[in-house]
Amino acid sequence: ALSLRASATGYDTSMLSLRDLSNLLWAANGVNRPESGKRTAPSAMNAQDIDVYVFMKKGVYLYDAQKHVLDLLLPEDHRSLVAGKQLDVAQAPVICLLVSDIARFRHGDDNQKLVWAAEDAGIVSQNISIFCASQGLATRPRASMDQEKLQAILKLKPTQHPMLNAPVSYPVRNQ
Repeated sequence: ALSLRASATGYDTSMLSLRDLSNLLWAANGVNRPESGKRTAPSAMNAQDIDVYVFMKKGVYLYDAQKHVLDLLLPEDHRSLVAGKQLDVAQAPVICLLVSDIARFRHGDDNQKLVWAAEDAGIVSQNISIFCASQGLATRPRASMDQEKLQAILKLKPTQHPMLNAPVSYPVRNQ
């Protein structure tokens, strides 16, 4: 998978199969040890501060890792807010937005918590990239997005910070 990992420059518009989407989210930050509730991605102090919001044409969802389900938050297409100025990114059928809630860290000042949040978001982002490489999916990690509008539509608390996003699609096929 590491030898195949690359940053995609284009996205196919076909929706991912439910199986691919399910496996992607589990790999990103799902529960891999049900007895303890621990995740596929480690986090500082096991704070499990990263939430995965999933943007698709049919709406915006929040991934519930404990139940391994998507909860609908908004029934509209808001992928353009995650894409920002890179409009081609909005063509990806799935965009995973990684949001850290720094209130979940038990100690430390906000600056330290943001450092831990960045580390944790990077780990989840790498899980997405490696999973996509292993399954022949296209993705790339991104930091650009319309953070203010995303915070507003998602009704994020002041302790919740959009960190990174990852558009995901099947590879673009040459015609």
